[in-house]
Amino acid sequence: MNKMRLILTLITVAIVAIPIVGVLLANQGNLMGLFIPPEVNEMAEDLMGGGGPEAPALEPVGEPQYDEASRTVTLTFQFKNTFPFDVTINSITGNVECAAHGFYLGVVMLDEPVSIDKDETKTLTLLGAWTEEAIGHFRTSHAGEETVDANLVGLTVDVKGIQFTMDQSIEIPNPVA
Repeated sequence: MNKMRLILTLITVAIVAIPIVGVLLANQGNLMGLFIPPEVNEMAEDLMGGGGPEAPALEPVGEPQYDEASRTVTLTFQFKNTFPFDVTINSITGNVECAAHGFYLGVVMLDEPVSIDKDETKTLTLLGAWTEEAIGHFRTSHAGEETVDANLVGLTVDVKGIQFTMDQSIEIPNPVA
């Protein structure tokens, strides 16, 4: 009876241990690959200058639209997925500053998450909200100007859980013009 128990214990250990050892041997050069999907590693290498495609850029499209009642501005950008796989942009957030004075105007954020296929270009909508101080800045420093040069500062783009930061120059409508 003890021999049977020993044989069954050895079989159980072999059934559990052999697949684990096999997976570890197959991935011995990349043990992180067991926990992090290869696409995430590839994207991180591309963003860090690993010889892959450049980090995607936001290209402004059309004129920003301003809603006076809610003090919000709608910005549209085109985003080309330069990665060799499909991605989802979970969020984009950042601050808006007056380019001429470095004055904080408000925040912008992505309207809703967007999925983009490999080599596809999609239009993204960012919504911005001006602070009360920003409205005052427009009145005092940009009176009579139709548009104001602004910078999206610390624009954080979350793509498939990987975040990268960029800055972007834009032209926005003056809400008090």
